[in-house]
Amino acid sequence: MSHPLIAALATLLAFVVGLTLPDVDMALWLGHRSAVTHSVLLPGVLLARRRWWPGACGFGGGLGLHLAADFFPNRMIGFATVKLPLVGALSAAGSYWWLGVNALACLGLAAWVLRRLHAGGAAVLVAGAAGVAGAAYLWRTDGGWPVLAIVAVLVWGAWRWRRA
Repeated sequence: MSHPLIAALATLLAFVVGLTLPDVDMALWLGHRSAVTHSVLLPGVLLARRRWWPGACGFGGGLGLHLAADFFPNRMIGFATVKLPLVGALSAAGSYWWLGVNALACLGLAAWVLRRLHAGGAAVLVAGAAGVAGAAYLWRTDGGWPVLAIVAVLVWGAWRWRRA
């Protein structure tokens, strides 16, 4: 992807896909919150080729927000726990650990690729549009409110720190 506009659009499309694609695990008989679809594995695979980096960036960001929201279920039992193929469900503590580590890894991957792939105005455009889409997703999804609150505090803190 050599053209910046195409790379930006591909990143945003992949971001939107990343917000909801992890729940395809139910249709694939992997069990809800499968470790395969709820991990940094899929965006990590997209790092294999530089031309796939817009997908890695967007999908990693969307998946990271999805996993962050999944970190806040009503109760971490049964349907809410992470399922490992051929092993079964993780404990509540293991599921929290899995979701938290993978959410941070996905968001870190997305930020790392964003800095290397999109320059200047394109980076601001992609991050801003993804921020709006991500906030809209978190506003309406279970577990989204705590993530919105955490992000708001982090953004406020960063803003205050930069002004100091």
